[in-house]
Amino acid sequence: MKQKTGSILAAFAIGLLALNLRTAVSSFSPIVTYIQTEISLPIVTIGLLGIAAPMAFAIATSLSYRPTRRLGVERTLTLTVLMIVSGHLIRALAWDSTSLFFGSLLALLGVGIGNVLLPVMVRKYFAHRVGLVTSIYISLTALSATTGSLVAVPVAEAAGWRFSLGQWAILAALTLVPLIGLRKKSTPEKRAAERGAQKAIWRSPTAIAIAATQGMTSVLGYVSFAWLPLLLIEHNQVTVAQGGLLLSLFALMGLPASLLVPILATRYHNSHKYIVWFSGTMGIVGTLGILFSGNESLWLWVMLYGLGPSMFPLALTLFNLRSRERSTVLAVSAFGQGMSYIFATIIVFSVGVLRQVTGGWELTLWLLFAISALSLLAGLQLAKNHFVDDELKH
Repeated sequence: MKQKTGSILAAFAIGLLALNLRTAVSSFSPIVTYIQTEISLPIVTIGLLGIAAPMAFAIATSLSYRPTRRLGVERTLTLTVLMIVSGHLIRALAWDSTSLFFGSLLALLGVGIGNVLLPVMVRKYFAHRVGLVTSIYISLTALSATTGSLVAVPVAEAAGWRFSLGQWAILAALTLVPLIGLRKKSTPEKRAAERGAQKAIWRSPTAIAIAATQGMTSVLGYVSFAWLPLLLIEHNQVTVAQGGLLLSLFALMGLPASLLVPILATRYHNSHKYIVWFSGTMGIVGTLGILFSGNESLWLWVMLYGLGPSMFPLALTLFNLRSRERSTVLAVSAFGQGMSYIFATIIVFSVGVLRQVTGGWELTLWLLFAISALSLLAGLQLAKNHFVDDELKH
């Protein structure tokens, strides 16, 4: 296969997969009330469905290693896309909360593996354009989150909640076309270097800082995708439709960060700490605004809160920028995403418990405030501009 043709197919594969990385997450919570007309979904069950995303992503970090070492990244991604398609279809055909959870988990496991392997694809095919390509695919991921929440309610009203959930299987299936074209380029990833990096990764302060950076954004993101519409309905007295639109606004705020942050981070290494501090500050201001504001200015506070996860594209870019070898990219990606999604799973579940116990959302908002404040500490380590590989040698 000619190099140019391979790069074109890889670009399409990366872009199409990125468009599928958040639809399974953001398309569910806005239409919970529609699903409840056919399937019983008490608050605890909604909480379990909410933790499906970060829990699946955490599990996927360990699942991504073995097939990638044996089959290569392209063939592994082909299998993950098939998981995503199947998961969407099972959700659309769900007959009870168990089947709904299983379909969600299957789709999200595929998405989680995609999260880990996309930075590896970028390094493999676009090693000299990491910032630009990362910017594009993270922007498409943000667009995926926005679109999923934006169209969920209108489609559910027009064609039913089953079609609203199942429609994303079509988009996922399109991703198979360029991946199948790349199957001959799929060679096993290095093994010995990955194992060494994986065992020692805990010893890298920079890897821990990257994991903390992504951890904050994962908490804000997945708590919001699971609970924000209901939180705003009950705490701020918005309508169901307004709750879905405000979730879309939250997701949309990730788009400018997705476009700018990877390019800034690649060109100006000293910017990393400032991006973290900006992101944490916006999380602090946004949560306080939602906690204390009235409906008139709620959209403004949701916008600022939506800028909180600005360090998410930074974390994904740092997988490459703070790694000297491709094997280290895979190790740091798996470690950072695994730790952050385990943390997010615990927090998303805790939010459901807090809501059940207190009957309100005040403690949840204070919890998000505290996590945003603590994330500022990660900027201190990233300011040192160390490479993970170098730290693991000492």
